[in-house]
Amino acid sequence: MTGLGRIGAALAIAVAVGRVPARAGELDGGSRRLFVEHCAACHGRDGKGGGVAASTLRTPPPDLTRLARDNAGQFPLQRVMRTIDGRDVRPHGRRDMPMWGEEFAADYADPFRDQYGVRIKVRRLAEFVRSLQEPGE
Repeated sequence: MTGLGRIGAALAIAVAVGRVPARAGELDGGSRRLFVEHCAACHGRDGKGGGVAASTLRTPPPDLTRLARDNAGQFPLQRVMRTIDGRDVRPHGRRDMPMWGEEFAADYADPFRDQYGVRIKVRRLAEFVRSLQEPGE
């Protein structure tokens, strides 16, 4: 494995086990890229809910910059991860937000890599959303 490969693997493991700074979007462009590719159309590049597709949704997307403030100052990491993944949250009826866990799993043929790779992507997205939080009131 090359030096860059080892660094990438170490970062992936750190993200998966939660040993990353709160502002993960600053670690690399990968977290921001995931957000732009998968979330910005609805949530906007700034996470405030004004993406180009937002007006087509039944329910407007939430302002992701206020999650910590609306949760007594604590960023609800696990809840955000479950919402992004979507596989363990089966709501009744239609869900506007894609179940990214299923979408990300399609990238992997091996069930172990599926579980691990999906978890890394979901965690990176959640950490990026954490980095968008505005200071509380």
